[in-house]
Amino acid sequence: MGENLFEIRKKEFIKYVNTNHMLPVVWKVRFSDNTDMRLWFNKIKKLDEFKDFINEIDSILKQYNLKILSDKEKEQEFLDYINKHNQIPLYGDAYFSDNDEMNSWYMSYKNHKRDYETVVRDSLSEYRNLDLAEIWSFIRDEFISIIKILKRIPNYGEFIIRDGIDVRVIYDKLVSFDPETTEKILLHLQTYNRNKLSLDNRISEFLECVSRLGYVPFIQESRFSDGTDMFTWYSKYKNIVNNLESEVNVRIKDESPLRKVNIYLIPNFRNTGGKFYTVFSNVGERLDLSQVSSFEEAKMLDDSLVKRGGVILKQDEEIDSIDFTKGKSK
Repeated sequence: MGENLFEIRKKEFIKYVNTNHMLPVVWKVRFSDNTDMRLWFNKIKKLDEFKDFINEIDSILKQYNLKILSDKEKEQEFLDYINKHNQIPLYGDAYFSDNDEMNSWYMSYKNHKRDYETVVRDSLSEYRNLDLAEIWSFIRDEFISIIKILKRIPNYGEFIIRDGIDVRVIYDKLVSFDPETTEKILLHLQTYNRNKLSLDNRISEFLECVSRLGYVPFIQESRFSDGTDMFTWYSKYKNIVNNLESEVNVRIKDESPLRKVNIYLIPNFRNTGGKFYTVFSNVGERLDLSQVSSFEEAKMLDDSLVKRGGVILKQDEEIDSIDFTKGKSK
Protein backbone atom coordinates (compact mmCIF):
# COMPACT_ATOMS: atom_id res chain seq x y z
CA MET A 1 0.00 0.00 0.00
CA GLY A 2 1.49 3.34 -1.02
CA GLU A 3 2.08 6.00 1.60
CA ASN A 4 -0.26 8.46 -0.09
CA LEU A 5 -3.13 5.96 -0.15
CA PHE A 6 -2.58 5.16 3.53
CA GLU A 7 -2.65 8.84 4.50
CA ILE A 8 -5.91 9.36 2.61
CA ARG A 9 -7.53 6.36 4.30
CA LYS A 10 -6.12 7.37 7.67
CA LYS A 11 -7.75 10.82 7.48
CA GLU A 12 -11.07 9.37 6.32
CA PHE A 13 -11.02 6.74 9.09
CA ILE A 14 -10.23 9.27 11.83
CA LYS A 15 -12.97 11.56 10.52
CA TYR A 16 -15.51 8.69 10.65
CA VAL A 17 -14.56 7.72 14.23
CA ASN A 18 -14.65 11.35 15.43
CA THR A 19 -18.03 11.93 13.78
CA ASN A 20 -19.75 8.67 14.76
CA HIS A 21 -17.96 7.94 18.06
CA MET A 22 -17.37 4.31 17.14
CA LEU A 23 -15.50 2.00 14.80
CA PRO A 24 -17.24 1.27 11.47
CA VAL A 25 -19.21 -1.95 11.07
CA VAL A 26 -17.83 -4.43 8.51
CA TRP A 27 -19.48 -4.21 5.05
CA LYS A 28 -21.33 -1.02 6.08
CA VAL A 29 -18.82 1.82 5.51
CA ARG A 30 -16.37 2.37 2.66
CA PHE A 31 -13.50 4.73 1.90
CA SER A 32 -13.69 7.11 -1.06
CA ASP A 33 -11.79 4.45 -3.06
CA ASN A 34 -14.62 1.93 -2.24
CA THR A 35 -12.48 -0.23 0.07
CA ASP A 36 -14.30 -1.55 3.15
CA MET A 37 -13.18 0.54 6.14
CA ARG A 38 -13.47 -2.09 8.84
CA LEU A 39 -11.84 -4.93 6.90
CA TRP A 40 -8.91 -2.63 6.11
CA PHE A 41 -8.59 -1.59 9.75
CA ASN A 42 -8.77 -5.19 11.00
CA LYS A 43 -5.93 -6.10 8.64
CA ILE A 44 -3.51 -3.31 9.51
CA LYS A 45 -4.07 -3.28 13.28
CA LYS A 46 -2.03 -6.49 13.56
CA LEU A 47 1.01 -4.86 11.93
CA ASP A 48 3.62 -3.04 14.04
CA GLU A 49 4.23 -0.37 11.40
CA PHE A 50 0.72 1.03 11.99
CA LYS A 51 0.92 0.92 15.79
CA ASP A 52 0.86 4.72 16.21
CA PHE A 53 -2.27 5.04 14.10
CA ILE A 54 -4.01 2.23 16.01
CA ASN A 55 -3.12 3.92 19.33
CA GLU A 56 -4.54 7.20 18.01
CA ILE A 57 -7.85 5.54 17.17
CA ASP A 58 -7.95 3.81 20.54
CA SER A 59 -7.34 7.14 22.26
CA ILE A 60 -10.29 8.71 20.40
CA LEU A 61 -12.57 5.82 21.35
CA LYS A 62 -11.70 6.06 25.03
CA GLN A 63 -13.30 9.50 25.07
CA TYR A 64 -16.59 7.69 24.49
CA ASN A 65 -15.87 4.81 26.92
CA LEU A 66 -15.08 2.47 24.04
CA LYS A 67 -11.91 0.63 23.02
CA ILE A 68 -10.36 -1.61 20.39
CA LEU A 69 -10.82 -5.13 21.75
CA SER A 70 -8.00 -7.65 21.91
CA ASP A 71 -8.64 -11.24 20.83
CA LYS A 72 -8.64 -12.22 24.51
CA GLU A 73 -11.42 -9.74 25.25
CA LYS A 74 -13.34 -10.93 22.20
CA GLU A 75 -13.07 -14.51 23.45
CA GLN A 76 -14.97 -13.53 26.59
CA GLU A 77 -17.61 -11.44 24.80
CA PHE A 78 -18.18 -14.31 22.38
CA LEU A 79 -18.68 -16.77 25.24
CA ASP A 80 -21.00 -14.29 26.97
CA TYR A 81 -23.14 -14.25 23.83
CA ILE A 82 -23.24 -18.07 23.71
CA ASN A 83 -24.14 -18.33 27.40
CA LYS A 84 -27.02 -15.89 26.83
CA HIS A 85 -28.35 -17.22 23.51
CA ASN A 86 -27.06 -20.83 23.57
CA GLN A 87 -25.97 -20.72 19.94
CA ILE A 88 -23.04 -19.58 17.82
CA PRO A 89 -24.10 -16.30 16.17
CA LEU A 90 -24.82 -16.47 12.46
CA TYR A 91 -23.25 -13.94 10.11
CA GLY A 92 -24.70 -10.49 10.77
CA ASP A 93 -26.55 -11.61 13.92
CA ALA A 94 -24.19 -10.19 16.54
CA TYR A 95 -21.33 -7.72 16.96
CA PHE A 96 -18.67 -7.14 19.60
CA SER A 97 -18.67 -3.94 21.66
CA ASP A 98 -16.13 -2.52 19.18
CA ASN A 99 -18.54 -3.25 16.26
CA ASP A 100 -16.52 -6.15 14.83
CA GLU A 101 -18.75 -8.89 13.41
CA MET A 102 -18.75 -11.97 15.68
CA ASN A 103 -19.25 -14.82 13.22
CA SER A 104 -16.47 -13.69 10.84
CA TRP A 105 -14.05 -13.21 13.74
CA TYR A 106 -14.81 -16.66 15.17
CA MET A 107 -14.50 -18.49 11.84
CA SER A 108 -11.05 -16.96 11.35
CA TYR A 109 -9.87 -17.12 14.97
CA LYS A 110 -10.69 -20.79 15.57
CA ASN A 111 -8.40 -21.82 12.69
CA HIS A 112 -5.28 -20.69 14.54
CA LYS A 113 -6.50 -21.35 18.08
CA ARG A 114 -8.05 -24.80 18.01
CA ASP A 115 -8.53 -25.08 21.77
CA TYR A 116 -10.93 -22.11 21.70
CA GLU A 117 -13.24 -23.99 19.32
CA THR A 118 -13.42 -26.74 21.95
CA VAL A 119 -14.28 -24.20 24.66
CA VAL A 120 -17.06 -22.76 22.48
CA ARG A 121 -18.44 -26.17 21.59
CA ASP A 122 -18.52 -27.29 25.22
CA SER A 123 -20.37 -24.08 26.16
CA LEU A 124 -23.35 -25.08 24.02
CA SER A 125 -26.02 -26.92 26.00
CA GLU A 126 -27.13 -28.50 22.71
CA TYR A 127 -23.76 -30.24 22.52
CA ARG A 128 -23.63 -31.20 26.21
CA ASN A 129 -27.18 -32.57 26.31
CA LEU A 130 -27.42 -34.40 22.97
CA ASP A 131 -27.39 -38.17 23.50
CA LEU A 132 -26.42 -39.50 20.09
CA ALA A 133 -26.90 -43.12 21.19
CA GLU A 134 -30.65 -42.49 21.56
CA ILE A 135 -31.24 -40.93 18.16
CA TRP A 136 -28.45 -42.15 15.85
CA SER A 137 -30.51 -44.93 14.25
CA PHE A 138 -33.26 -42.42 13.40
CA ILE A 139 -31.10 -39.64 11.96
CA ARG A 140 -28.22 -41.62 10.43
CA ASP A 141 -29.50 -41.67 6.83
CA GLU A 142 -30.49 -37.98 6.84
CA PHE A 143 -27.14 -36.97 8.36
CA ILE A 144 -25.07 -38.93 5.80
CA SER A 145 -27.23 -37.61 2.96
CA ILE A 146 -26.52 -34.00 3.94
CA ILE A 147 -22.77 -34.65 4.22
CA LYS A 148 -22.74 -36.23 0.75
CA ILE A 149 -24.62 -33.29 -0.75
CA LEU A 150 -22.49 -30.69 1.04
CA LYS A 151 -19.21 -32.58 0.36
CA ARG A 152 -17.64 -31.22 3.57
CA ILE A 153 -18.21 -31.02 7.32
CA PRO A 154 -20.60 -28.10 7.98
CA ASN A 155 -19.98 -25.22 10.37
CA TYR A 156 -22.00 -24.86 13.55
CA GLY A 157 -25.52 -23.57 12.89
CA GLU A 158 -25.22 -24.12 9.14
CA PHE A 159 -27.48 -27.17 8.68
CA ILE A 160 -30.35 -28.13 10.98
CA ILE A 161 -32.35 -31.37 10.80
CA ARG A 162 -35.33 -32.70 12.73
CA ASP A 163 -36.10 -31.25 16.16
CA GLY A 164 -33.61 -28.43 15.51
CA ILE A 165 -30.50 -30.63 15.82
CA ASP A 166 -27.31 -29.10 14.44
CA VAL A 167 -25.58 -31.38 11.89
CA ARG A 168 -22.14 -30.20 13.09
CA VAL A 169 -22.99 -31.18 16.68
CA ILE A 170 -23.96 -34.64 15.43
CA TYR A 171 -20.62 -34.96 13.65
CA ASP A 172 -18.67 -33.89 16.76
CA LYS A 173 -20.49 -36.50 18.84
CA LEU A 174 -20.04 -39.13 16.12
CA VAL A 175 -16.22 -38.92 16.29
CA SER A 176 -16.20 -40.78 19.62
CA PHE A 177 -19.57 -42.56 19.36
CA ASP A 178 -18.93 -44.31 16.02
CA PRO A 179 -15.30 -43.79 14.87
CA GLU A 180 -15.71 -46.37 12.07
CA THR A 181 -18.51 -44.38 10.40
CA THR A 182 -16.57 -41.17 10.97
CA GLU A 183 -13.56 -42.65 9.18
CA LYS A 184 -15.73 -43.70 6.23
CA ILE A 185 -17.17 -40.19 5.99
CA LEU A 186 -13.71 -38.62 5.99
CA LEU A 187 -12.48 -41.05 3.33
CA HIS A 188 -15.52 -40.17 1.20
CA LEU A 189 -14.86 -36.42 1.60
CA GLN A 190 -11.25 -36.82 0.49
CA THR A 191 -12.63 -37.32 -3.02
CA TYR A 192 -13.72 -33.68 -3.04
CA ASN A 193 -10.68 -32.13 -1.37
CA ARG A 194 -8.80 -30.07 -3.95
CA ASN A 195 -5.40 -28.51 -3.57
CA LYS A 196 -5.44 -24.75 -3.19
CA LEU A 197 -4.84 -22.86 -6.38
CA SER A 198 -1.73 -20.80 -7.03
CA LEU A 199 -2.11 -17.04 -7.39
CA ASP A 200 -1.56 -17.26 -11.16
CA ASN A 201 -4.28 -19.90 -11.50
CA ARG A 202 -6.69 -17.81 -9.43
CA ILE A 203 -6.07 -14.76 -11.61
CA SER A 204 -6.63 -16.85 -14.74
CA GLU A 205 -9.88 -18.40 -13.46
CA PHE A 206 -11.16 -15.05 -12.21
CA LEU A 207 -10.50 -13.21 -15.48
CA GLU A 208 -12.12 -16.05 -17.41
CA CYS A 209 -15.22 -15.79 -15.17
CA VAL A 210 -15.46 -11.99 -15.59
CA SER A 211 -15.11 -12.37 -19.37
CA ARG A 212 -17.96 -14.89 -19.36
CA LEU A 213 -20.27 -12.87 -17.10
CA GLY A 214 -19.39 -9.37 -18.26
CA TYR A 215 -19.21 -8.17 -14.65
CA VAL A 216 -17.46 -8.93 -11.35
CA PRO A 217 -19.39 -11.78 -9.71
CA PHE A 218 -21.38 -10.94 -6.61
CA ILE A 219 -20.58 -12.51 -3.25
CA GLN A 220 -21.28 -16.28 -3.29
CA GLU A 221 -22.20 -16.12 -6.97
CA SER A 222 -19.05 -17.72 -8.44
CA ARG A 223 -16.29 -19.85 -6.96
CA PHE A 224 -12.82 -20.94 -7.96
CA SER A 225 -12.22 -24.61 -8.75
CA ASP A 226 -11.06 -25.11 -5.14
CA GLY A 227 -14.33 -23.72 -3.75
CA THR A 228 -13.09 -20.25 -2.72
CA ASP A 229 -15.57 -17.40 -3.20
CA MET A 230 -14.38 -15.19 -6.09
CA PHE A 231 -15.88 -11.91 -4.85
CA THR A 232 -14.22 -12.20 -1.43
CA TRP A 233 -10.86 -13.01 -3.03
CA TYR A 234 -11.07 -10.16 -5.54
CA SER A 235 -12.05 -7.60 -2.88
CA LYS A 236 -8.75 -8.32 -1.16
CA TYR A 237 -6.36 -8.90 -4.05
CA LYS A 238 -7.41 -6.12 -6.44
CA ASN A 239 -5.37 -3.75 -4.26
CA ILE A 240 -2.43 -6.15 -4.04
CA VAL A 241 -1.94 -7.66 -7.50
CA ASN A 242 -0.53 -5.17 -10.01
CA ASN A 243 -2.88 -4.39 -12.92
CA LEU A 244 -5.52 -6.91 -11.78
CA GLU A 245 -8.26 -4.29 -11.48
CA SER A 246 -7.42 -2.79 -14.88
CA GLU A 247 -7.46 -6.27 -16.47
CA VAL A 248 -10.90 -6.83 -14.95
CA ASN A 249 -12.25 -3.47 -16.12
CA VAL A 250 -11.32 -4.34 -19.72
CA ARG A 251 -13.59 -7.39 -19.50
CA ILE A 252 -16.59 -5.64 -17.91
CA LYS A 253 -19.44 -4.97 -20.35
CA ASP A 254 -20.85 -1.45 -20.64
CA GLU A 255 -24.47 -2.50 -20.19
CA SER A 256 -25.76 -3.72 -16.83
CA PRO A 257 -26.03 -7.51 -16.62
CA LEU A 258 -29.42 -9.20 -16.85
CA ARG A 259 -29.82 -11.38 -13.77
CA LYS A 260 -32.60 -13.75 -12.81
CA VAL A 261 -34.35 -13.22 -9.51
CA ASN A 262 -35.97 -15.61 -7.07
CA ILE A 263 -39.33 -14.56 -5.63
CA TYR A 264 -40.79 -16.35 -2.62
CA LEU A 265 -44.20 -15.85 -1.06
CA ILE A 266 -43.70 -17.30 2.39
CA PRO A 267 -45.17 -17.48 5.88
CA ASN A 268 -43.05 -16.56 8.87
CA PHE A 269 -40.95 -19.63 9.70
CA ARG A 270 -39.52 -19.64 13.20
CA ASN A 271 -37.37 -22.06 15.12
CA THR A 272 -37.92 -22.84 18.80
CA GLY A 273 -35.72 -19.86 19.75
CA GLY A 274 -38.09 -17.47 17.99
CA LYS A 275 -35.76 -16.54 15.13
CA PHE A 276 -36.60 -16.56 11.44
CA TYR A 277 -35.18 -19.04 8.98
CA THR A 278 -33.73 -17.80 5.72
CA VAL A 279 -35.41 -19.45 2.74
CA PHE A 280 -33.53 -19.68 -0.54
CA SER A 281 -33.06 -21.88 -3.59
CA ASN A 282 -31.72 -21.81 -7.17
CA VAL A 283 -31.63 -18.62 -9.20
CA GLY A 284 -34.49 -18.24 -11.65
CA GLU A 285 -37.02 -20.32 -9.72
CA ARG A 286 -40.29 -19.08 -8.26
CA LEU A 287 -41.81 -20.96 -5.35
CA ASP A 288 -45.12 -20.11 -3.76
CA LEU A 289 -44.80 -21.11 -0.11
CA SER A 290 -47.72 -19.04 1.14
CA GLN A 291 -49.76 -22.15 1.94
CA VAL A 292 -46.90 -23.98 3.65
CA SER A 293 -47.27 -24.13 7.41
CA SER A 294 -43.91 -25.56 8.49
CA PHE A 295 -40.25 -25.46 7.57
CA GLU A 296 -40.31 -29.23 7.01
CA GLU A 297 -43.02 -28.81 4.34
CA ALA A 298 -40.89 -26.17 2.61
CA LYS A 299 -37.94 -28.58 2.55
CA MET A 300 -40.13 -31.17 0.82
CA LEU A 301 -40.80 -28.68 -1.99
CA ASP A 302 -37.12 -27.84 -2.40
CA ASP A 303 -34.40 -29.81 -0.62
CA SER A 304 -32.02 -26.83 -0.63
CA LEU A 305 -34.25 -25.08 1.93
CA VAL A 306 -32.29 -26.63 4.78
CA LYS A 307 -29.78 -23.89 5.50
CA ARG A 308 -30.47 -21.67 8.50
CA GLY A 309 -29.28 -18.10 8.85
CA GLY A 310 -27.85 -15.66 6.33
CA VAL A 311 -28.75 -12.06 5.62
CA ILE A 312 -32.17 -12.21 3.93
CA LEU A 313 -34.40 -12.15 7.02
CA LYS A 314 -33.53 -10.27 10.18
CA GLN A 315 -34.74 -11.46 13.55
CA ASP A 316 -38.38 -10.49 14.19
CA GLU A 317 -38.74 -8.86 10.76
CA GLU A 318 -42.29 -9.11 9.39
CA ILE A 319 -42.10 -9.93 5.68
CA ASP A 320 -44.42 -11.41 3.05
CA SER A 321 -42.04 -11.87 0.13
CA ILE A 322 -38.34 -11.84 -0.71
CA ASP A 323 -36.59 -10.75 -3.90
CA PHE A 324 -32.91 -11.69 -4.15
CA THR A 325 -30.22 -13.03 -6.45
CA LYS A 326 -27.82 -15.83 -5.66
CA GLY A 327 -28.42 -15.55 -1.92
CA LYS A 328 -27.82 -11.79 -1.87
CA SER A 329 -30.58 -9.25 -1.20
CA LYS A 330 -31.67 -7.43 -4.32
